[in-house]
Amino acid sequence: MKIKISKLNVHPENDRIYDQSDLADLEKSLLRHGQMEPLAVTDANRIISGHRRYSAMRNIGWEECEARLVNPENEVVSLIEHNRYRQKTVSDILNEARILEKQLRENVGRGRYAAAKRTGYKKGERITMVVELSKRLGVGTTKLKQLFSISNYQPDLIKSIDAGQISVTRAYEIVRLKHLGKKSDKSNQEEQDENLRKVLRNSDLELPKIQEIIKETFPYCLELTNIGSEKRTELIEHLDYLNQLDSEELMLVRKKDELDFLKYSEAEMGVCEKMLPSARELDEFWKHSSAIDKVEMRVVGERGFSKAVWNICRVGMHSAEFNKSPGRSLGAVAGFTNALGFRILGLISLNSDSCKLKTRDEHIGWNTVQRERNRECVVNLNVCCPSQPFGYNYLGGKFISLFVRHLIPVWEEKYKTKIVAIVSSSLHDGLGQYDGMNYWKKLGSSSGRMLIKPLRQEWQFWRTWYRQNYRQLYEKSVSQTSPVQSSLATIFKILGINARQYFHNHQRKIYLMPLYSNYKEFLTDLITPAELKSTGEDWYAWWREKSVIRKEKLESNGNLQQERLFYSSITDLELGSWLDVRGV
Repeated sequence: MKIKISKLNVHPENDRIYDQSDLADLEKSLLRHGQMEPLAVTDANRIISGHRRYSAMRNIGWEECEARLVNPENEVVSLIEHNRYRQKTVSDILNEARILEKQLRENVGRGRYAAAKRTGYKKGERITMVVELSKRLGVGTTKLKQLFSISNYQPDLIKSIDAGQISVTRAYEIVRLKHLGKKSDKSNQEEQDENLRKVLRNSDLELPKIQEIIKETFPYCLELTNIGSEKRTELIEHLDYLNQLDSEELMLVRKKDELDFLKYSEAEMGVCEKMLPSARELDEFWKHSSAIDKVEMRVVGERGFSKAVWNICRVGMHSAEFNKSPGRSLGAVAGFTNALGFRILGLISLNSDSCKLKTRDEHIGWNTVQRERNRECVVNLNVCCPSQPFGYNYLGGKFISLFVRHLIPVWEEKYKTKIVAIVSSSLHDGLGQYDGMNYWKKLGSSSGRMLIKPLRQEWQFWRTWYRQNYRQLYEKSVSQTSPVQSSLATIFKILGINARQYFHNHQRKIYLMPLYSNYKEFLTDLITPAELKSTGEDWYAWWREKSVIRKEKLESNGNLQQERLFYSSITDLELGSWLDVRGV
């Protein structure tokens, strides 16, 4: 909803918790990108989330802004939780933690019987305050514990951290060595030694196996693989950063990371960018109702479309990072030819579908045997990317998602497998290009439960460390259905990192497009291939009508997109500016 900025009120607790910060960059970002995230306000027009944006919008003279109503039970708790993703100093984090701790203490309780006595909030569950605080603040438990220790023993270091003079890791090392060193307890040490001897005496394990187990156990794994504890802490802090991002923010951060490590030259990128049609070329091509007859499907490796060219186009055209899936695959490009040469309408990539996918399997009604036998009869559309401005002006994403049917015969010929349905997913859990299409059935959403993969430089270090020091475990991981997820789980286990803290829950909608009306019967072994009945739907007439309406509406509102979109780089400034407008 729109609201007058003059009617809004700053929450009285905000300035007590958060330090004032320079708004110059945020003001520039708002002028460049507009308001991308609404303020959260109460019925009384009191701001719960968006104080920096509010101040910046006032400074640049805006009279109205977008806002959404919230009605929190506890405004202070809500104020802190809504500011989970904003830029914060460690002083801000500590202020949040101390105030939030007071607010939560009644609910969490104290003592060993608190869980049994608790009613309402997490009734019966065992809760540790620091864990609860870290979840609500979006800060890793390890980092929060370190900040508490630094603040308790040497609070002057907090100012140095905020000033960028020292890292949290280094400050904690100073505090740990100076104040937290354990005094030796001879009797306790002797007891531990004797317990260890008993375990070893009663064990049938040979020495190499014992050494292997020790090497896979934290903290011995660090010394035995010759890395310091600061590298482990750096990984945790890196994961904490990624863990705070929502689906769209993480996608852009990963896209920047992909572009930063491009292996293609500017000249190669330029050649591919020139193949994108301009708005004028698109208008000229689509003015004929029979244009569909001139749309070509070029398979990767044919007619000048090498794998390298397709990969460059995929990096430049798509807003998401590209990760190749295991199994069968087939890439193609849809486009047309005019006087200037071949023009790309969109990219397509088909892959083997997931071994297990709950929403798909329940929809089809598969048992384990049927899924094993018939899974390859369902193919996954893992790249469906229109060029721009075709996608925006003409509903190009919907076109490409339907034109993919033309690639199915090529797949069937290549892999000698009958395909009866296509599965795909949205980039995020909100509205996507498959919505509003009867051709694509919405099955539900993925669980979204995946371990967060570090960005390239961090991941390259730990993957190399894992491969060089734990070759047997590495070989086992890369042979799994999800090799990256398996590798991450094992690395976290070796390093003593609680993997449960680093699962993101970015759900995606799952869709299925049947190519035959009785595809379920085929996939559950009730009919033969000869009994399949094609859907035979004329999707082009439907798309044509929708695209004309779309373009006319954009034209009347003056919102037609004229620019071609092709990523070649995203600077730190651009990324920071975009995240800043979103309140991160």
